[in-house]
Amino acid sequence: MSLTKLITSKKTVFSVEDLSKIFNINNRNYLKVLLLRMLKRKELVRIRRGIYSYTNEYNRFELANKLKRPSYVSFERILYDNGVIFQDSSNKITSISNNSYFEKINKIDYQYFKIKNEILYNPIGILIEKGARVALVERAICDTIYLSKNYYFDNLNKINKEKLLAISKIYNKRTKKEIERICSI
Repeated sequence: MSLTKLITSKKTVFSVEDLSKIFNINNRNYLKVLLLRMLKRKELVRIRRGIYSYTNEYNRFELANKLKRPSYVSFERILYDNGVIFQDSSNKITSISNNSYFEKINKIDYQYFKIKNEILYNPIGILIEKGARVALVERAICDTIYLSKNYYFDNLNKINKEKLLAISKIYNKRTKKEIERICSI
């Protein structure tokens, strides 16, 4: 019954707090016993302390959001997945957060970069995809330029320049100018 509740939740990664809500259990000791039993029966997989999944095929972006809150996946991960940069980033997930942080889990590097709260909490250009907060490619470009002056992008042919200009308005003057230069090419 417990496993069915997890699968029907449409999430693949769960914190202890998530499991407490899903199972409607307020007693921490009882929850701990339940989790230990589920781990023993191999109904749960411990990804790391306090974070679980019911499968080894969990959503890596969803895990990135659980490791560090608040956060959203951006930078090289999104740029590579959308063909904007060609350097392989398949074993690295880069995200934006309110402080810098790094953790390696199951041979995947989870790296977080600090950004101003006004930018972090602004929802423009961020979507929820398969249970994870992920930047659109235009937002990832803005994030990258904001933190890395004069960054080189391999392929900007498929970028929506209007959307890129609109998103750039939440960033500083230098970032806006670089985006305007990119859009004028």
